[in-house]
Amino acid sequence: MKKLLVLMATAVTLLAAAPSAGAVDISVNTTADDYGNPPATCSLREAITSAQTNAAFGGCPAGLGSDSIKLPAGTYKITRAGAEEDANLTGDFDVIGVNALTIEPATASDKVVVDANGIDRAFDQQGANSLAIQGIQVLGGKTTAIGDDGAGIRNSVGTLTLNRVTVSGNTTDYSGGGVAVYNNLSMVNSTVSGSSAKQNGGGLYIQGGATATVKSSTITENTADSNADENGDGGGFYDNASVGVNFFNVIDSANVDSSPTPANKTPDCYSNSTLFFPRYVLSTQPLGPGSCLVGFNPGTNQVVADPKIGPLQDNGGQTPTHALLVGSPAIGAGGTTAPDTCPATDQNGRDRPANSCDIGAVQYFDKPIPPPVDTFGVEISKIKPKLRKLKRGKKAKAVSVKVKSTGTAAATGVKVCVKSGKKARKAIKLKGKSCRKAGTLSASAKVKFKFKAKKRAKKKKYKLKVVVTSSNAAKVKGKIKIKVK
Repeated sequence: MKKLLVLMATAVTLLAAAPSAGAVDISVNTTADDYGNPPATCSLREAITSAQTNAAFGGCPAGLGSDSIKLPAGTYKITRAGAEEDANLTGDFDVIGVNALTIEPATASDKVVVDANGIDRAFDQQGANSLAIQGIQVLGGKTTAIGDDGAGIRNSVGTLTLNRVTVSGNTTDYSGGGVAVYNNLSMVNSTVSGSSAKQNGGGLYIQGGATATVKSSTITENTADSNADENGDGGGFYDNASVGVNFFNVIDSANVDSSPTPANKTPDCYSNSTLFFPRYVLSTQPLGPGSCLVGFNPGTNQVVADPKIGPLQDNGGQTPTHALLVGSPAIGAGGTTAPDTCPATDQNGRDRPANSCDIGAVQYFDKPIPPPVDTFGVEISKIKPKLRKLKRGKKAKAVSVKVKSTGTAAATGVKVCVKSGKKARKAIKLKGKSCRKAGTLSASAKVKFKFKAKKRAKKKKYKLKVVVTSSNAAKVKGKIKIKVK
């Protein structure tokens, strides 16, 4: 019991930790995976190097001790593939220094995704530092090298803090589909979902000698032994002789162990020591004797057939979450006195009632926000040049029309057409077809039209209509201005 109280005290200290005063805020201004380019932009990779070396790099200012990297809304995709190294040059974002570092959205409304793009894991904490990741979704991690654990995030040394983070859709050929912990993890108001490992710990893998404290979080739909060769355990988490694992108000349910033999299946938990301390934990696998050993069971844990949680989706916060459904056994079942109290707000940023804490990353909301409905739209963002000058009878010149999607989903069947009035037709000849296809438009596209002034054209300005149509978006119009000289 004494050891338990020590571990709990350590957990509270870690959760309360914050970067020191006087730190530098490094504002990232590009989603591109740049490294050492001319100082016009500051990328996430460059910002990490600036913070950890306390020296200006790329377009980023020098860090100074405990720094914060601010990320505007967007998807930060890893594109720099290369041989495995720990110098932050290619592949995963390596945090290798000793300075404390926080990586978070620039504002409370910015939605930020870090996508490892199947090239490597997303983050690799290699330095003896305190790394805090807040309000971000981490996905797309993949590791295949021998012993390369942790497809989403690897905590090799130092202390890793995850707050309001969703780690999802990562895969490894080894252990720790979502997060691999070799030293210390503190996780609160976070979700680990939909990650897989061919070996152990589809969601979390906690190595021998490490410690982990997980509070008010959801671990679900992760898979261990994903190749079904009987060499993997712990779909939700795997405790490999850790120094101590503490769960407070955690949903660790509906995970998968793909081992073919029923007796070998450990879907939610594999713990081979008595240093796992679950408190107010909701599980679909029995806790205690067998493959999920616990050091102390306070009688507040639940084993259920169905946790009744929704799919991973946008539920109104900065990161996707699993909402609690009507009748979920997690509702109102969390702790209300120390050390089992929940944070004041949940992962979605909603208030938690003081005397009615729900288990998991989110509080039940009886009027759930419906999933976002896709919108479709297009606009003409630029016509270049603004005024095209043509000499009568001379060579044709081009006018480019740039169109972009303005909806949340791609516009399809996009077509750009030029329509000339009677006067313009007599003076100006359009070379080629009057309509050009832009196809499916998820970002932007550019089409070009070539015009030639006829020999007898009047010297004056003409206006031609540009009409952009789509199979699922409203029609938009613009004008091409041509001056015949």
